[in-house]
Amino acid sequence: MSAITLILLLANFYIIFEYDQELSRWARLISTGIFLLILLWQKTYGKRMLSAFFCLLVSDLLLFYYENSIANTATFLMRISAYTLLVLVVVPELKKLKTNLFQKILFVVVFFLNLGMLYMLVGMVPGQYVYPGLDVLFYIYGVSMIAMVIAAISYSNRYSDRTSFYFTAATLCLVFSDITSFIAYYLEFYEFYFPDRFFYILGIAGLVKFTSFARSHEAVAEMESL
Repeated sequence: MSAITLILLLANFYIIFEYDQELSRWARLISTGIFLLILLWQKTYGKRMLSAFFCLLVSDLLLFYYENSIANTATFLMRISAYTLLVLVVVPELKKLKTNLFQKILFVVVFFLNLGMLYMLVGMVPGQYVYPGLDVLFYIYGVSMIAMVIAAISYSNRYSDRTSFYFTAATLCLVFSDITSFIAYYLEFYEFYFPDRFFYILGIAGLVKFTSFARSHEAVAEMESL
């Protein structure tokens, strides 16, 4: 799968560099479709992971109409659904995770710091992109990303193996992709489409790799708590 990932990265970079945004969106959609086919071929996926991939695929399809407020809303909802499903993929394996008071306070502080950063990003959206309810969608979207990262890091701390590594790396890549995509599209720094696509392809490739591992791993005793 490494060769496929590399080929898709090079193809996407070439298309972003040489062609317009519509062809770039086609490249993204095709890349997601290819990894979905690999996921189906592996037959190691669960219903939640498969549903998350379908949500990502639909959100990529909706990007062709992203300038329309209805399609824009639907795109946000699809990605929120995808990230929520990814959280639910690992939640069953975190039920016995223990945290102390300090860790809970740290979690709350980090959560609100991220909300503050999200508030700043919403305020940076140019007026021509704003429509009623966009700020609410941004906040829900941001919270779903924060929840996904927290779940991934908790999962990594609990198991500390290749399975948790790929899941954590994949989710972080998806978040970095979203941040760079925001900069590229809303702030019009178009060179950020390159890291956006780089992180996105690595993210979905990591999710496919994650599903290929057996989920019979044991928690690391000294890392039962965060």
